[in-house]
This record gives sequence, structure tokens and C-alpha cells, in this order.
Amino acid sequence: MRWLPPRPRLITGPIWARPVWGIWWTWDARLTTTLVLWLIYVSYLVLRRYATGGQTQVLAAVLAIFGFVDVPIVYMSIRWFRTQHPSPVFGGGEGSGLDPAMLRAFLWNLLAFTCMGIVIVVIRYRLERLRQQVEQAHVQAALKGEAA
Repeated sequence: MRWLPPRPRLITGPIWARPVWGIWWTWDARLTTTLVLWLIYVSYLVLRRYATGGQTQVLAAVLAIFGFVDVPIVYMSIRWFRTQHPSPVFGGGEGSGLDPAMLRAFLWNLLAFTCMGIVIVVIRYRLERLRQQVEQAHVQAALKGEAA
């Protein structure tokens, strides 16, 4: 399992917040739930990578369950806690919504990223098929070498 970088929002948020709000970090409910989820995620990855012993899988499963429970809390914190952060753009009730001028740009970006995702999946599929064919050719060559 490879290490993944922390969520960009937890890194770039304080950099942006300092000149705007005058502080690096605030114990805002939305930020705190995201930080807790990030800490659970990092703990899980560290545990799976470096822990040894018979209880590693059980402890990792418990951490994964805590992370699973925290995901909806992080998602819903946007609606539950009205703090200094803006309301959600989609489905946030009064005062939210995407500006009509931005809807067209949003839809074009959505289409572009969907197409890019499809291209990546197709390329990955072809690479996997090629790998399987090469592996099968090696097996066939080994069998022919044994039979001769």
C-alpha cells in the first residue's frame, strides 16, 4: 500500500485563511471533522504498513469502521453547522446555487473529466490485457521448453 498525500484542503486552507481571517486554523466543526477523518485515514495506512502481529487486521478494521462512520458526518457537516464557511453550492437550500453563468462551464468540465476518466479506464484495461498476454506467452514458452 503506498502513501497518499494529505487532503489539499487541510494544507491550502490555512495558507489561504491566514491573510483573509487573520488566523492559520480555527476549530470550526467542518474543519475539525475533516481533520479527524484525515487522522483516521493516516492512522489506518500507517497501521497497515508498519504494524506487525496477529491483531493488525483487527485494529485496522476497527479504524476503518471509525472512518466509515465519520465520512457521512464530514459530508453532512456542511449542512448541519453554519460557520464561517459558505453554504453548499448544490442542494444547500436558501442562498445557495450555482450562478447560471457558471453552469455551462461546470457542465463542460464535467463532460471533459468524464471523458478523461473513460480514456484512463480504457488505457488501463488495454495494459492489463497486454500484461496477461505476455504472462501467458511466458507460460506457453516454459511449457514448450519442459516438453522438449
